[in-house]
Amino acid sequence: MKISPKNPHFFKPILPGFKQGIKIPKGFLKYVKKYDQYEHAILRRADKKWRVKVNGRRLEDGWEKFAEQHDLHLRDILVFRHEGDMEFEISIFDLNQQCEREYKYEYESKDKPNHNIKSSRKASHFVCIVRPYCLSRDALLVPKEFASRNGLFNTKKRDLLVRDERQRSWNVILRSYGDKTAYLVDGWNKIRDANCLKEGDCIMFEVVTSGNKPIWKFKRMTEQ
Repeated sequence: MKISPKNPHFFKPILPGFKQGIKIPKGFLKYVKKYDQYEHAILRRADKKWRVKVNGRRLEDGWEKFAEQHDLHLRDILVFRHEGDMEFEISIFDLNQQCEREYKYEYESKDKPNHNIKSSRKASHFVCIVRPYCLSRDALLVPKEFASRNGLFNTKKRDLLVRDERQRSWNVILRSYGDKTAYLVDGWNKIRDANCLKEGDCIMFEVVTSGNKPIWKFKRMTEQ
């Protein structure tokens, strides 16, 4: 029996023509009660909110402003987490860097926003696409920037505990080779097989705790 997630989410890759609007996946609508009665959706990042017109499954008026203020571009990936009442918490990932982009919102005064949004890289997450080598080998490449910012090149071998939202857990070994590459090896195949991952699936890892045996959280971003 499938259990509905507490905060269901979907991901959308940024494709050509994205400024004109973006569609909520049809399969996701089962999580939004009476979605056709909503005229607007609320997009949320940090303490800021954007009101966007809903036309069927399409987010239109107001979306272009959100896209411009967050400097969205091709190959970005957005994760929409539904908080209820057509309100979504948005996470933005740069697939080239495979880390979440963090924004700093500057204000001219308490009541008047400057809308000067600066972006930086946050090393607590990374996203990646499952490639053929991930299926044929017990290995998953960890993005270089993520590995560097989290000090993963300091030791050749590191034990990790990886958990998912269903509280399943796997012991995984991370191996680094010099200061250029790091892979999840022993244990990656168990995560892959337990989640029936296939080529093209989008997945995310998040650092929960560091220390002698860090704990990471695993999420499959694509629906099964």
